[in-house]
Amino acid sequence: MPLRLRLTVLLLGLLAVALLATGLTVTTQVRSFMTGRQDAELRAASAHLVDGTIKNHTSEKRAFAYVPTNTYAIELRTTDGRLTSLTTDPGNTSAHGPLPAIPKLTSKDPRVRSGHVFSVGSKNADTTWHVVAGTVRSDNKTYVYAVAVSMDHTDEVIVHLELVIVSVALLALLACAALGWFAVRRALRPLREIEDTARSIARGDLTQRVPAPGAQDEVGSLSKSLNVMLARIEDSFAVRRASEDRMRQFVADASHELRTPLATVRGYAELYRQGAVSEPDDVKSAMRRIEDEATRMAVMVDDLLLLTRLERRHKDDTETERPPTPVDLTVLAADTVQDATAIDHDRQVRLRGLHGPVRPTVVLGYDAALRQVLTNLMGNAIRYTPPGSPIEVAVGAANGVAQLQVIDHGSGVPASQRERIFERFYRADVSRNSEHGGSGLGLAIVTALVEAHKGTVEVRDTPGGGATFVAKIPSSPEHTASQTTAPPTESQPQEVHRFDEAPEQNDGVQ
Repeated sequence: MPLRLRLTVLLLGLLAVALLATGLTVTTQVRSFMTGRQDAELRAASAHLVDGTIKNHTSEKRAFAYVPTNTYAIELRTTDGRLTSLTTDPGNTSAHGPLPAIPKLTSKDPRVRSGHVFSVGSKNADTTWHVVAGTVRSDNKTYVYAVAVSMDHTDEVIVHLELVIVSVALLALLACAALGWFAVRRALRPLREIEDTARSIARGDLTQRVPAPGAQDEVGSLSKSLNVMLARIEDSFAVRRASEDRMRQFVADASHELRTPLATVRGYAELYRQGAVSEPDDVKSAMRRIEDEATRMAVMVDDLLLLTRLERRHKDDTETERPPTPVDLTVLAADTVQDATAIDHDRQVRLRGLHGPVRPTVVLGYDAALRQVLTNLMGNAIRYTPPGSPIEVAVGAANGVAQLQVIDHGSGVPASQRERIFERFYRADVSRNSEHGGSGLGLAIVTALVEAHKGTVEVRDTPGGGATFVAKIPSSPEHTASQTTAPPTESQPQEVHRFDEAPEQNDGVQ
């Protein structure tokens, strides 16, 4: 049975019980009131009759004017119970008229001695009579009298009242059934909407939400709670799908990237097994290629493990037990420039201040992680620019944000590919392929490390051609005042330093 039908039936049942109790109470009280009043009038009329009519045996019609009904009867008996007189309504003297079945009363009967009203039936009709009895003396004789009044009028009033109550109750039940049905249907509309939403969600549409009703009631509170729960479920499924997509992409990319070095190793191994490589120089060359490819695979695996740790928000074992410390990015940049110059003597690698002279630029972070950022960006610039192309490293801070910029003058990165260049194994163009070395994970590691320092990384065009990789990290609050200079502009700094220049020209940078 539907809930709205059960609620409607329940409401009608409660209403019916209430109407029944009300009807019984009303009819009982009305019957009691009318019976009591009629009994009181009967006693008063019988006393008057004793004073007048019964003593004189005359003027019965005048005396019975005090009785409040036209259906009445009077009996007179001697003390031993012998009937001496029976008088009925003068207007209803028909032999077929209703007559009370008054029992034979004597002066010793308790009902006579007490004077209480009692009920009797009818001799020739289904009528109830109320009787009051007593004794009276007349002509030195004692008589027992009984005055009876028919209760037909009271019964008719009660029956009519019951019919009215039943009719009104039925009409009220019908009206309440109709109104209750629509009221319950309207009240349960939010629940039906919740049911429809749940059905849609069960079909896989997690974007559905329960319409929030305007009323601040239990259903409204339930709708809000369900919407919060649905939002969290949708977010959880979105995260799960994204994780699964990343995992599938990762497996596909890793498989693709590992296929080439594995094929190379296998190829040289088969050549050696088949005897195609027998000369010492050929064997040495084959072993060198196998070693190079194995090293490349090891680097790729190490980078993948590092990315996994970063995504799980784990740090190196040496850093998990200590909080971030102040790190001078200028010092790290100088070390990176020195390393790059040592590796490639024919390339100009310069260090410069971002908004003027080179200054200390301090952030709260981890030295090893930030060195990895600079190393990866520098390696990326060296790897994907022509030999001898200059590279610049700019460091500075403004408005509470420190910046690291690695600027090259190579082919640059197309605008349509700048969003994806930080993805795993992604290479912007054909020239950026595995032939240049590397695992294809360097920029992904840079992104993870910078984000771990609550920063961002992006790539821009270099004026005149090339790519500029920019890492922004919040400055250390204790050093912000000393680092803050004029707001950033696109103008070139006034001083440009080569790391291989004399130390006195580096503004104290080690």
